[in-house]
Amino acid sequence: MSAPLPEGWEAWPQAKLEAEVRRHNWLYWDRAAPEISDYDYDRLVERLRAVAPDAPVLSALGPTERLGADVEHRHPMLSLDKCYDPDTLQKWADKFAGDVVMTPKVDGVAASLRYEDGRLIVAATRGSGTVGEDITANVLRIPSVPKHIPVERPVEVRGEIYLPLSKFALVKDQFANPRNTAAGALKNKNADRSEAMGLCFLAYDALIDGATRQIEKFAQLAQWGFTPVEHALLPKDGMQAGYERYVARRAELDYEIDGVVFRADRLDEAARLGATSHHPRYAIAYKLQGDSATTHLRQVEWSVSRSGALTPVGIVDPVVLSGATVTRISLHNWGLVQSKKLSINAEVVAMRRGGVIPYLEAVVTPGDTEIVPPATCPSCDSPVRVEGDFVFCGSATGCRMTAVGELAHYANTVGIEGFGEVWLETLVDAGLLHTPADFYRLRAADLIEFDRMGETLAQKLVDRVQARREIPLAVFLQSLGVPHLGRTASQTLARHFRTLRAVREAKIEDLVGLPKFGELLATKVAEGLGARAHLVDALLAAGVSATDDPGAPAATGEGPLAGKSFLFTGTLAQMTRDEAQEKVAALGGKAASGVSKHLSYLVVGDEGKAGSKLQKARDAGVTVLSEAEFLALLAGDN
Repeated sequence: MSAPLPEGWEAWPQAKLEAEVRRHNWLYWDRAAPEISDYDYDRLVERLRAVAPDAPVLSALGPTERLGADVEHRHPMLSLDKCYDPDTLQKWADKFAGDVVMTPKVDGVAASLRYEDGRLIVAATRGSGTVGEDITANVLRIPSVPKHIPVERPVEVRGEIYLPLSKFALVKDQFANPRNTAAGALKNKNADRSEAMGLCFLAYDALIDGATRQIEKFAQLAQWGFTPVEHALLPKDGMQAGYERYVARRAELDYEIDGVVFRADRLDEAARLGATSHHPRYAIAYKLQGDSATTHLRQVEWSVSRSGALTPVGIVDPVVLSGATVTRISLHNWGLVQSKKLSINAEVVAMRRGGVIPYLEAVVTPGDTEIVPPATCPSCDSPVRVEGDFVFCGSATGCRMTAVGELAHYANTVGIEGFGEVWLETLVDAGLLHTPADFYRLRAADLIEFDRMGETLAQKLVDRVQARREIPLAVFLQSLGVPHLGRTASQTLARHFRTLRAVREAKIEDLVGLPKFGELLATKVAEGLGARAHLVDALLAAGVSATDDPGAPAATGEGPLAGKSFLFTGTLAQMTRDEAQEKVAALGGKAASGVSKHLSYLVVGDEGKAGSKLQKARDAGVTVLSEAEFLALLAGDN
């Protein structure tokens, strides 16, 4: 006799629900001794589907029927490559000729609909990309999916199944989000319940012969009775503006979007680009990067960074993003204000991802008052200068807030605690601090003169400074505040050069071959280190030492391979690539990360698979060594 589900089972967590479904499957199929009725089993499954529609156990056999048989896709349903900025989007578009087609990236369930002799014979989810789950019975109940189309040849239509936000609003107290709700409805064994959810289908592609342009496919889909996803044909220079239009309209749409999809319009170009095993090269998703909402810009304030740049900050009407009320958004720089044609009282889209400061994503409607840079620095009243996208304080002797920013960066990087912005401003105004080297000249007697500074706290602050006289080389380099010389780049320099002296003596060509150091970065870092030479000298004179990296290889510049850079391609037969790089470093050489005109040698492994690096090296005039020639070079042979 079947027992009822225990009281309170509806509140079970996901793990408990999954475990119970598995247990009852085992009791029914393996033991032939079910403990609950089919009705209660279905209730249990429905509750799990509401909590976690993608739970693996839901694809297992239940007491009544299989939830979804496997369907092998005739053509793989690949994922989309992603980008998050206009530069990456433009680099993608530069790879093909012609215009692009733009569509919203609907956050639903990707599905394939297969028609033969004009009749829908199977519908399947994307699944793994090669095998999906049969959802035909439920898809046949979706009103926007034609059951027949006026075409005799086999046709595959692809699109997105979604739950409109207006429908989700009626059940949002029962389900997590629209996408999961749609996924659960598609897997519901009861087709009537699935139909009652009100799912919709938007078509975004048709695998047909004869078309020459992607935009033509949408017209064909409409003729067959489908609702094509919104689409627009754009020139490549209109992609960013198109993306921003969708960002601005996001709150108006009756479906969730998590980005905008761009595809090459010319199908011959799409065929030429082809696809990887993961994604087609002719399409890309420009992803939204966080929670967004519309608000109005009311004012712009300008703050001064440690580089002397004046950064605009937007004051907006309060808006909730990711659970927090936001009134200030980053406007990045003067160039962005100009490019967006931003003005006071404009309706804007503010976006926030995680705990990062919200920023301006798009302008919805223009305002009524032009934004202009301040005539003088808000910190020191010095005249400002505009250089391209940036506005700088023009003080020749140094700006107060620039000094505070530089001091704060140094203290935070090397780990000197207790010097917050208010204290730094106080000490700068008193003339006790101006550059990081001044930290090491502070005395307790200097600090005790200030309000709220007792003898104990004053001595503690001085002791904290003195405890940071020996600084690891990578940390020391990062603390200098050189543009583009962050934590990773500083660690790279410390590993490869080991000593501060070697870093300071390195030339641009010595940096180019380092991991992730292209020519532009190498130039900026070398020039930045040169510009900060006075600070390095001042810190050394104050008794600060940049300690060597004990785990680094022998310093470059010492040994028979000094000044030589090596790049490896293919599979080495005599040693691993890491071992080869260590041998090079031990002899004073360095390992490079890519082919450039500054590369000394490209070493080709005897096991083959050299790849494109070999041809690039030949084109650049780089000396190519076989593995045997490389070993001879290590042994000291000419």
